[in-house]
Amino acid sequence: MNDPKQDKWREASWRRPLTPAEAAELHSSLSAHPADAADWEAEIELSQALRQLPEAPVSSNFTARVLAEATHLQSASGRRTRSARPWWLSLVPRMAVATLLVATGFAAYHQHQVARRERIARDLATLPDVAAISDPKVIQDFEAIRRLGQTPPADEELIALLK
Repeated sequence: MNDPKQDKWREASWRRPLTPAEAAELHSSLSAHPADAADWEAEIELSQALRQLPEAPVSSNFTARVLAEATHLQSASGRRTRSARPWWLSLVPRMAVATLLVATGFAAYHQHQVARRERIARDLATLPDVAAISDPKVIQDFEAIRRLGQTPPADEELIALLK
């Protein structure tokens, strides 16, 4: 019963009697699947019985009443949504975003100030070392200290004699 063609024929049989071509296709499909034949018999009989029922009486102003009720419901729901939500409530998300941006800006500025103060403190901590180096006694022996790290150039003649 999960055949899409059979579903199409079933929906067509609810609205109108099947055409001879559709009925022939249905009978060939049912001969291939005999288990579905009993369901189709019940379906066809039910559709015919429903078609034979008289139309339900509808009042002469049915359409006007339905449209009036729809308009009433629409206007009532519109009034409820407008009056239930204050105008300032739409500003809350915008204010939240603005507050977040301002707080982030202040936090970044504060972090910048803290980093700047730490850098100044480090620079001030190195001043005593610079003062010790600027002692005239250190500079007086600077040439002798500088020569300690130097090595004399290689003696080319001695190297040539050793070879």
